[in-house]
Amino acid sequence: MDRSFFTSLLFDEYATGNAVAIIVLVAAVPVLAHDLNVVSSAQAALNGLIRGGLSAVAAWAVATRVIGRDGRIPTTFRLTGFAHIAFIPMMAGPWVQDLAPMLLLGSLAWYFLVMRVVAAVQFDLEGQTTMQVAGAAAAAWFALLIVFP
Repeated sequence: MDRSFFTSLLFDEYATGNAVAIIVLVAAVPVLAHDLNVVSSAQAALNGLIRGGLSAVAAWAVATRVIGRDGRIPTTFRLTGFAHIAFIPMMAGPWVQDLAPMLLLGSLAWYFLVMRVVAAVQFDLEGQTTMQVAGAAAAAWFALLIVFP
């Protein structure tokens, strides 16, 4: 949740590949660990990219269309991809199945908090009200939940 880290990502277009890798790994590793099926893992990776894309578009739409800020979807996707680091605890789900619901809730809470930082940095919402920052983050969070497997 380091604001300076996400600020550095604003202009680092090469980091988009890393963002895609984070989304793919976080989505595919739990499936691959549970079932060594490459097709299921590829499908989970694709679902992760769809979730990440929809989450980025939702945050972008609220910030640009509702709040009236400027921003680009590719940049929002890059920052949102790095926000998926919040789901790393869920990668342990196959090995600690009793804790899986708590890992999910913790990861979702962490993702929302990271998306608040992403929204503040990406859409220059530093001086805006808490509701505007939370609104963009909440849109990303709800979009993620809608397509969560």
